[in-house]
Parts: sequence; C-alpha cells; structure tokens
Amino acid sequence: MGPKWTGMDYIICTYIYKQIRTVTVADDRSSNNDNDVIDMRLNNYTVENEEAGESLSSLQNLSHGAFVQCRKDWPSRLNASTFWDRQCYLNMTKSVRFYHLGKGGGGTIFFSLVENGIVVQRDHPRPIHGIEQILNGPVSTLLINIRDPVDRFVSAFNWRSLLFCQRDGENRKKYPSEIDEKDRRRYQPHLRPQETCFDESLYPKQIEIIQRLYNDDANKMAESLCEESNNVEQAVQHTKLISHAKLSLAEWLRPLLLDTDTNTTSLIKPKGLSSFMAITLEQQSPHNSSLLQHTSEAVHQLYFDHGVDERTLDSLLRHKPIRIKRVSEIMTHSSNKTGTGKVLGAIGECCLARFLEEDYRLIQYMIGDVNPSKDVGALDPVHTIIREACKWGSLKRRELCRADLQSMLHRRAKFLDRSLGTCRDVVSL
Repeated sequence: MGPKWTGMDYIICTYIYKQIRTVTVADDRSSNNDNDVIDMRLNNYTVENEEAGESLSSLQNLSHGAFVQCRKDWPSRLNASTFWDRQCYLNMTKSVRFYHLGKGGGGTIFFSLVENGIVVQRDHPRPIHGIEQILNGPVSTLLINIRDPVDRFVSAFNWRSLLFCQRDGENRKKYPSEIDEKDRRRYQPHLRPQETCFDESLYPKQIEIIQRLYNDDANKMAESLCEESNNVEQAVQHTKLISHAKLSLAEWLRPLLLDTDTNTTSLIKPKGLSSFMAITLEQQSPHNSSLLQHTSEAVHQLYFDHGVDERTLDSLLRHKPIRIKRVSEIMTHSSNKTGTGKVLGAIGECCLARFLEEDYRLIQYMIGDVNPSKDVGALDPVHTIIREACKWGSLKRRELCRADLQSMLHRRAKFLDRSLGTCRDVVSL
C-alpha cells in the first residue's frame, strides 16, 4: 500500500504526478489506475544503466526500511529515466517523520520532497502519529520546519482571517453552502482563498474570536496577551482555538522537553530517533530567504541517509523531467498571505514574544554555546538530540541554519529581557 494522501496533499501530489506523466515514453500504454501503487522491493526488478557508467544499484540496498514504490507499471529495467516515467519514489514513511508546523514553510518543504521522489510521514496541522515510534523506533529521523514564533503566530491569525467569510461586503463564494458538491474538493478555501471562504457554520468559535472579539486584528490579540492586560487569561484561551497558532514550537516538541512531574525528558531507545533536522524559514534580508537552500540539502541528506549513493542520486536528479513544475510554480506559499494586512505594533510584538518565550528559549538551546543575547536563556532540561537541529548537511548550510535561528532571537531579544520592565516600559526606552 502507498501513502494515503488527503486534502491538499492529494491535490498537489496528483498534480505533480500528472506533470511527470506528460513526459512518459511514447510506447507507454499502461492501463493502470493512477491511484494504484505498485510495490516492488528487493530482487523483484532488474537495475540497468541508463548511460555508460550510471547505475541505480544502490536502490536495491536501501536502509532504515525505505523502499521504492511506483504509481504505474514497474519497468522491466529500472534506470533514472524510467524511475520518473513510472512515477516512482522512495517510501520513507517508516523512518522519517515530518512535523509540519503551520504557516512556517512546511507546505513548500513537503511538496519539494514529493517532486524529488521522496515520501515521508507528515504530521499536520498537529502531531497525529504516536510519540512511541519516535522514542522506540522505527522512526529514525525527525524533520521539522522552524519559523520565528511571533511571525508564525501572526501569519496563522491572518491566514484564518483571510479564509473566513466577512460579515459585510463579501464577494467570494461561501464554502460549502454555495459550492456544488462535485467541486468541493477543488474549491476548498485554503486552496482558493481569493475565490471561496468558509461560512460561519464550519468554524463558529474561531470566527467569533477572530472577527468579533479581535476585529481581524492580530495586534489586538497580541496586546491582550500582555501579562499586565486585564484580559490575558481569556486571550490565552482564545489562542488555543486558532488553527496553527494554538500549537507552539514547544508544544510540538513537548515529549522531548521537561516533564514537570518527573523532572526528566522522554527516553529515546537505541532503535529510536537518531537524527533531528530543522529547516528554517527566516528572511534575513528583503531578498534572501534560505528555505529553498535548506530544503534542497534535506533532499540530498535523506537520500544519503537511506543508502542511496551520490552517483545514483546525481543520475536521478539530472534526469528528472524538466516539465515538472517547481513547487513554487504550483502553489503560492500560504505563509506569505494575510487577511487584512495589519501588522503588529511594538507593544503587541513585545507581548506576543513574551507569550511565546518558551519557543525562543528552545531555539536558543538548538543554537548551543553561541548566545547572541544574554537576555534569552536556553530552555533546560531538553533532550540533547534537539541540539542536532542544525548539525546536518554542508558546512555552509549549518552556518546558515544557525544564523537563521540567531536572527530570530536577535529580533526579539530586547522584548524578552524582563529586567527592563513591562512591554510599555521597553517600548518607551
């Protein structure tokens, strides 16, 4: 059985495979249903050089339970060209778990893996699969996307604001009431936010909070989260009802953090998690985002970790059909879309940074000894594998990962220095 895609996963992955199908060989007359997945493991097929000196032999000796699957008939001879023609990929769902934190570039990462022939087990919009597979195996690699916590929270708030139909002057079609049943899969608001929006029947509590209590204004919610706010307790409860914003980075990684009852962290068994890979989304300059570079190296790292040699990988990537559109052409990254376009004021930024302080302290722990600000203390105790967040890939990528995390801390450091007083005091300095 192949991976079961639903919702956006199904639509985008199907699109990618259709792009691959446009360049299949002329004599391909396969009658297989596109949803069929043919599983051929070791010794069930022959491997042949596509060109002199190019071999895919390492695909016969994959590690960590990975194996090759194809959505179409298996070729009698597997080479770099037929790998793509037959819509093949490496199934890593047993060994690789992807914690996809909403509004942090995770969609781009996931579908970049798919278009480069890798399928992993994805948890989104919350941890779905059990932590036992991480602690005890067979999951050996945990992949996670990390964006500045304040930026991600605001993006999540604005994204939900965008998806909900406005009370007045709404020109988009209401989902699902005004969408034909046969078109509902294609016209979900998160896929077509400029054409459709969720009516109040689906998310009444979220709509009540975002539209009526906070007037579609993330800054208003952020200021309500200030410790000195009269509404702070109520505002904290409201955050738990907003999709993507309700789970912080620390909440996603809670099993690897301190257990306040036992004062210990979860024990990873020898056959459990051995690799922790962070992919960062940070705009260090107006025209420089490192997400695509990190993702490209993650593709290489995952192939290598599962026994694919450099020669095989080079052959696969060089022969990937050029008519496969890049993910950036297929989908506009939703993390960059906002509802009203309202931004945080200085007080709101400070209040929200302090509300998410645990996330920043966790990021500081990932960086390790280099501390760009003494005002941000590392979270402790944390499982030591968290320190491996940036320790993969090339030296340049490792340095870039650390620089991304340091940038996140640097931008919020003064707000996290409680010795300066309240947020109003900090802003007035």
